[in-house]
Amino acid sequence: MAGRGRIRAADIALVRERSRIDEVVGDHLQLRRAGGGSLKGLCPFHDEKSPSFHVTPSRGLYHCLAGETGVLTGDGVVAIRDLAGRTVRVLGGDGRWVEAPFRSYGVQRLMRLTLTRGGRTKVLHATDEHRWFVVSGVRDRRETVTRDLLPGDRLASATPPAPVPPLVAAGGPGSTRRAVAALLGRKEAEVARWVPDAHADLRSRPAPAVVAAVLRTARRHAEARHRGSSWVVRSVEWSDRVEEVFCAEVPGSHAFALEDDVLTGNCFGCGVGGDVIRFVQEMDHLSFTEAVELLAGRANVELHYEDDGGRPTGAPDRAQAGQRARLVAANAAAAAFYAEQLGSPEAAPARQFLADRGFDRQVALDFGCGFAPGGWDTLTRHLRGRGFTQQELVTAGLAKESSRGTLIDRFHRRLVWPIKDITGDVIGFGARKLMDDDPGPKYLNTPETLLYKKSSVLYGVDRAKRDIARRHQAVVVEGYTDVMACHLAGVTTAVASCGTAFGPEHIGVLRRLLMDQDEFRGEVIYTFDGDAAGQAAAMKTFAEDQRFVGQTFVAVEPDGRDPCELRQAHGDAAVRDLVGRRTPLIAFVLKTTLAGYDLDTVEGRVAALEKTAPLVAQIKDHALRPAYARQLAGMIGNTDEAEVLERVRRITGDTGGPPQRGRPRTPQKSPDDVAVEVEREALKAALQSPELAGPSFDAIPVEAYTDPDYAAVAAAVAQAGGAAATRVTGPAWLDEIAAHCTRESATALLTALAVEPMRSAAEADAAYVNAVLARLEEMHTVRQVAELKGRLQRMNPVEAGDEYMRAFGQLMALEQQAISLRKRAMGGLGA
Repeated sequence: MAGRGRIRAADIALVRERSRIDEVVGDHLQLRRAGGGSLKGLCPFHDEKSPSFHVTPSRGLYHCLAGETGVLTGDGVVAIRDLAGRTVRVLGGDGRWVEAPFRSYGVQRLMRLTLTRGGRTKVLHATDEHRWFVVSGVRDRRETVTRDLLPGDRLASATPPAPVPPLVAAGGPGSTRRAVAALLGRKEAEVARWVPDAHADLRSRPAPAVVAAVLRTARRHAEARHRGSSWVVRSVEWSDRVEEVFCAEVPGSHAFALEDDVLTGNCFGCGVGGDVIRFVQEMDHLSFTEAVELLAGRANVELHYEDDGGRPTGAPDRAQAGQRARLVAANAAAAAFYAEQLGSPEAAPARQFLADRGFDRQVALDFGCGFAPGGWDTLTRHLRGRGFTQQELVTAGLAKESSRGTLIDRFHRRLVWPIKDITGDVIGFGARKLMDDDPGPKYLNTPETLLYKKSSVLYGVDRAKRDIARRHQAVVVEGYTDVMACHLAGVTTAVASCGTAFGPEHIGVLRRLLMDQDEFRGEVIYTFDGDAAGQAAAMKTFAEDQRFVGQTFVAVEPDGRDPCELRQAHGDAAVRDLVGRRTPLIAFVLKTTLAGYDLDTVEGRVAALEKTAPLVAQIKDHALRPAYARQLAGMIGNTDEAEVLERVRRITGDTGGPPQRGRPRTPQKSPDDVAVEVEREALKAALQSPELAGPSFDAIPVEAYTDPDYAAVAAAVAQAGGAAATRVTGPAWLDEIAAHCTRESATALLTALAVEPMRSAAEADAAYVNAVLARLEEMHTVRQVAELKGRLQRMNPVEAGDEYMRAFGQLMALEQQAISLRKRAMGGLGA
């Protein structure tokens, strides 16, 4: 670099040693333990819904597959090591062929996975945090990592289960006419596996023979698919292999198929990686030298420079320092200058403005508030005297060229707030007009610069980031004084956009701090004025809200006061209460939308439903849609709940795809139907095989039964001593239960429950009974989760912090219990 030598290698090593990568990365996103000394979070370099960004304090980690692993490509199965450096067609997680690049990710230790399917054994090697997909139901699959795989886990495949091959036969039973079976493409080959000489035989046999062949084929095809479609994990253990690993980066589904149709996750979606210096380079768009200098400043490391021969060259020339470092330094110097000017006589209106809003001198000092003096070039001359060039001041947005070609300050006679990035560096300013004769806008911000990007800058994020990550909450307000008021009132998660509306890039910053994904749910609370403009802002926010996984709320002050005004009028508690009384954003949007219709008329109700049903359909949490559909029916009035539910289901496609031509579609069962079926199966198990139901049945509370008659039978079983304690079976056991059953309609069901066969494949099927009971308890737990979520939404987390955290802990425990029960029940009912 001109004007100085390179940084001494020993100093670079010292900077690396003293700059903990977890601390540096933690300034930009929330990291959580991932096991094995690793941390993970949402990647700051690309948009994603689940965390793929892994950090280890000693080095950056990428989690990939071993070199001999076979990958299913468009050219057949190829060893993954042979694909490194190439872009090839692979079968993605959605069953489609896509182009994906393969790369080498260095040398890592591998684990050994032993899998079985249909009598075959398969061994794979992968890093401990490589991603896999485990089947968790008929169509669902969950994501996990190698070290968390358990014996018995069924790995998902890239291709969905195929339907029964379509066979079309002419002629009916007893017909002597020849039949034709139309076998198309892959289905033809599948049938040929089961029917010898399929073409010749089927085309020449009578129709009854064709029908019999069809039935045999369908049955055996379905059985084979059900029994042998998934590879089952038998063991996962560390191996002694430490070698080069490879992986793909698959767009869209972020997954690809290995040999034998094993679906696996790809590596980082954007291919970034490296050490702490490389991370700073990527995040702040710096050169290597600039990144080392930045980290050295934070770690208090004195850098020494040398020429190509290793001879010292002296201190660096400040005029030739890295551009970003120079711009940060210029902004920091400007912030100090403005803060000093706030005490000047000329700044009296600025001090009065702050005092009128409840901010004293110490608060102004804490938030770095300052005053831009009235001279045309007061700041410019001050910074030029500190060694900054004219070009640096213009590039930093601190000065601009006048009509006469001279350099003048950007801000004059205004109250200013320094705006910092997430690491705490001053990158710009917001300035508020104070004088009536100021022709400029009410608020003026730093223009777009190398440092200041208004689409992603959040005022207060440097102060709020720790509490946002710790409390899983972010409060979005509309101005600088609102952020100050919230933090002083104890709402320390408040941030605000600067000079622009809250948008997608702001959301990205908060998502990384919240670690916003299905596994770790946070909440985002927007504050809006109660006027028409505030309502319009809420409606606009709802459109962007779908980018958040976490629950989203709105806090509206009925009298139209913002947090700063509310604190002035009613004190700190009022601000905390405003946030605590938040309303789900969807509820606010529905209420605001319905206000525009005359709901006393049929036409108004129909139009309102047409407008609001799509809003309910947009709710990202599927479990909330039915509840809000019912609430919407009540809000509209004189509207059938079933009609609203059906409208929402049609919009979301929950009722399935279009019916097949010429074949009626079987109606889907509602959750209530499924629940009643499971409850009936559980009672049949307790009455017919109490020795199998035993303690598991007795542990399920009566409240788990939604049908009143079934609840009465369960209560009678408990009063008779429970399934585990009974010493009799058959009619004697039935008589004991009947003697304790107080509900006549429930007593009438006992005989049917005692003789109706269970839906298991075999009698006295302990695995089936265990699955039924686990499914019943899981559904009860899911209802408890929903109830607890509703209670959390109604609680004030500020005023009742301890109670809120206890309830939140209960929610986490219940959700984990539901996951465990779901695994036990998996495959037991097929419901």
